[in-house]
Order: sequence, then C-alpha cells, then structure tokens
Amino acid sequence: MAKQEDFEKESDQQRAADGLANFMIYLSSPWRVVWMNFVAGMFRGLGALVGASLVIALIIWVLSLFKEVPFLGDYANDMEAVVQSYMYEMDYNDELGRVAETLERIEESLKQQETPPISE
Repeated sequence: MAKQEDFEKESDQQRAADGLANFMIYLSSPWRVVWMNFVAGMFRGLGALVGASLVIALIIWVLSLFKEVPFLGDYANDMEAVVQSYMYEMDYNDELGRVAETLERIEESLKQQETPPISE
C-alpha cells in the first residue's frame, strides 16, 4: 500500500513538474502567447456569432409553428415581429456611417488647425 502511495505522489510531482516546464516554454515566447490568444479570441467570437444566429433562428422557427394555433397565434405573431425588429435594429451599418462621418469631421478639423512648421 505504501508503494502505491509513493508511486502516486511521485507521479503527481512529475506531472506538476512537466506542466510547469511546458508553461515556462509557453511564456518564454511572447509572440506565441499573443498569437494563441488572438486565435482563441477569433474562435470565441465566431462561436458566439454562430451560436446567437442558431438560437435566433430556432426561436423564430418555434414561433412560426404556433401561428395556426387559435389563441397562441396572435401572441406568436407579435413575438416573431418583436424578434425580427430586434434583429433589424441591430444593423450596424448606420452606426458605422456615423463613425465614418465623425472621423471625417475630425480630419477636417485637424486640417484647419494645422500649424505651419517652426522655422529655425
């Protein structure tokens, strides 16, 4: 029994040492850390986008099934309209247009305020 406990203790220590060594190798290259975090962030964002799209599509599909039910049909139509209007409100084209206009105004303002170079 004591041999088994000693073996498990050594095995745990070896795994901890291996994990620490791998972690130190990982941290020794900052660009590798940046790249791994970038890739992980891209896939998290992609997963969130796909997941949200599937959930919204599922909600709309389920609501469309209740359109023919006499009492629930009106509520299902209203809920579907609310969900679809929410989707259209989240169109960021208007927001991007406003950002572009703001940046153009800032650029024009900076051009007007441009000071002549200082001569020596």
